[in-house]
Amino acid sequence: MSSWFHKYHGYDSHVHFLHRLAAAHPSVSRGIHLFGRSGPWENPAIVFFGTAHAREWISTMVAEYIAYSLLSESHVDADIKHALDSFDFYIFPVVNPDGLVYSQTKRRMWRKNRQAQNGTSCVGRDLNRNWDIHWGQNGGSSASPCHGTYRGQNAFDAPETRALAMELEDINERQGIRLFIDWHAFGQLVMHPYGYSCNKSLPPFSATAWLAGELAEAMRKVHGTKYKSGTACNLLYATSGDSADFVFEVLGADYAYTVELRPGRLDQRGFRLPENEIMETAEEAWGGVKHMLNLIHHY
Repeated sequence: MSSWFHKYHGYDSHVHFLHRLAAAHPSVSRGIHLFGRSGPWENPAIVFFGTAHAREWISTMVAEYIAYSLLSESHVDADIKHALDSFDFYIFPVVNPDGLVYSQTKRRMWRKNRQAQNGTSCVGRDLNRNWDIHWGQNGGSSASPCHGTYRGQNAFDAPETRALAMELEDINERQGIRLFIDWHAFGQLVMHPYGYSCNKSLPPFSATAWLAGELAEAMRKVHGTKYKSGTACNLLYATSGDSADFVFEVLGADYAYTVELRPGRLDQRGFRLPENEIMETAEEAWGGVKHMLNLIHHY
């Protein structure tokens, strides 16, 4: 299955791959839900999202590589087995399926979902501006239906974010969320809350901020790729209504991040990361996740 990570794939192929992966590990996997010897729904949850923005194909591959690595390495790596026994993992590699298909078949740089809207020919909402957390505030999204960061008419009026929020709320009520990462591209950034305000910061000596730095450094150590850590607003720009802020502030997750993968912000390849960098990008993300899993047992 490791050859899967040598190129990008269509949506139907992603679905088939995930079914194959689950079938190969039936005792610890039910689709996107991975768990250890205590069984499902017993441990705190770790949640990963990929492809909220359709053109960010590398985020799909990274989320799938993490699932593949958790399952394939658990029988040979005691730390990974311990992680599966200590946490339930919920991995959503493609949270914007219609947008991904459109990006792969019609318009490579498409960002939003494909939701039709009354009164305009413009299509789609930005799924990472549609969460009910300071929605529409501080200039962190657009009110224009034609804009790439269009937030929608109301928070959670996109079916994808509404369904994801319901799932996260159920997970949180049942198990609590220990760690959340929404994988994106590009910029090589590990961003912790807050995105909706550049004037709000975490408390001094925050474990959430410290772990962001640990994740960035662990990712760098794999292949030398430099990642910066800090608040989303200060590292990039204001992002009101985003997933990490919602999971952190509304649901009360211990740790929540948005990670921008390769390439760097000034790299002209942008969202078109070549296929020969998929594996290295996935390896450095997995290296960072493994390091975090070891740390969050203790903090």
